[in-house]
Amino acid sequence: MSDAEHPGTAEAEAADADHLAALSGLEAVESAVASVRERLGALAAKRAARPAEPVMPGGIAEVVHGEAEQQRVIEQLQREARKEVLIFVRPPYVATAGNPVQRERLAAGVGYRSLYETTALVYPGAADMPGFVEPGELARAVPSVPMKLMIVDAERALLPLSGSRDRSAVSSAGLLLLHRSVLVEALLELFEDRWLRGTPLRMPAPGTVGEEPGFPGFPELDEQLLSLLMSGLPDKAIASQLGISLRTLQRRIRSLMESTGTANRTQLAWFVAQQRLT
Repeated sequence: MSDAEHPGTAEAEAADADHLAALSGLEAVESAVASVRERLGALAAKRAARPAEPVMPGGIAEVVHGEAEQQRVIEQLQREARKEVLIFVRPPYVATAGNPVQRERLAAGVGYRSLYETTALVYPGAADMPGFVEPGELARAVPSVPMKLMIVDAERALLPLSGSRDRSAVSSAGLLLLHRSVLVEALLELFEDRWLRGTPLRMPAPGTVGEEPGFPGFPELDEQLLSLLMSGLPDKAIASQLGISLRTLQRRIRSLMESTGTANRTQLAWFVAQQRLT
């Protein structure tokens, strides 16, 4: 008997096909939901494994993530500075091309005081580049600083959440931006305390130093040489900064030791330190 003679049979078969299609669609939706739920669970577990970001009331602090955003904040803080920028300088660095904004702000009358850790002076490519201390910047050196730090106008401070010496670790951990609070005041006191312990870095102005002339009759150049020597900078980097040959530098150091009656560089540094204290 044909379907035409039993119309209910065709309708039933069509209904069964629709039912099967609906079931198939439902299974696909359930599979998609399960996949999304699994993904959300994985993300939740990953987030739980990460250190919790500091939460402080009143907008005292915020965390800056991502190298591009970190670099933007570093530059923005300097551009917004009205009076003074204080910096603890030590590797690693977020930017690899120096700090061009500093030059702009110095020209605009903003003061910079930078305390260089010795590691920053011997960092590959840093101290060997003439003029790594910008003209107009007040710079000192110490054996070590407790962290990387920037304080702007005694109101805001920027420091890494990680104390690692690995650039990628510092960048991925994020930077902590502190707004005016007792925390910024404490960091300011820390900077001033370490600043007093630093050895002044006296750099020659660009174009003022020649190869051989100057040393016998330029006490200012000797000041710069001794300053760099006491900071722990290697001879090659000192010679590069002063714009003289390594041989000329070493000859002048021997001459200074003879004139001060000191037997080695340690005694020379001690003699210079005593002279500055008296």
